[in-house]
Amino acid sequence: MCKKVDYDKLTLLVENFNCPKTSNRVNASGLKCLTQWGKSKDLNRWDRVGYRVQSINFGLVRKKFNINGNINYPCKPIDQSANNLKYPEIYTELKRIINDIDPQFEYDSITLNKNFKCRPHYDKANRSPSLIFSFGKFLGGELVVNDCEFDIYHRPLIFNGGNSLHYTLEWIGERYSAVFYKLLKT
Repeated sequence: MCKKVDYDKLTLLVENFNCPKTSNRVNASGLKCLTQWGKSKDLNRWDRVGYRVQSINFGLVRKKFNINGNINYPCKPIDQSANNLKYPEIYTELKRIINDIDPQFEYDSITLNKNFKCRPHYDKANRSPSLIFSFGKFLGGELVVNDCEFDIYHRPLIFNGGNSLHYTLEWIGERYSAVFYKLLKT
């Protein structure tokens, strides 16, 4: 991890990227604990509303549903993310950066977060250590792992998110983070 890593291209790519909002990060967003019923503005129907976060996955992902909910369509529980092809420039740049940081680090999944203030949580899908770094134009936003604060702005940190309670502190500005981890056991 001695090589100088250039984060500028990734920062430019994501600044012009409309990161989708999701409610699938219940362990980190607090949706499960703070869920309420109300009218969803996006779907115009009564549904669970809570803390939707801007987060997107690349690489391998755990599939929750078959295509269009069709139970007759074969679905692999873990498969390539559609985002790999939908946003190839971002996916390629994330892979370039992890190769510059540590070419030996093993991962099969990447999560990209935008302005996601994680609540204290354990990662339930990780099967090995994670590598995380933050980038963007912000102040603050340190990562707290087992009560220790780490400044991960352009400073990659490897830790086991499945065994370590972690969360982010407040920040000012646009904060992005990228997390590299394994879904599959090797």
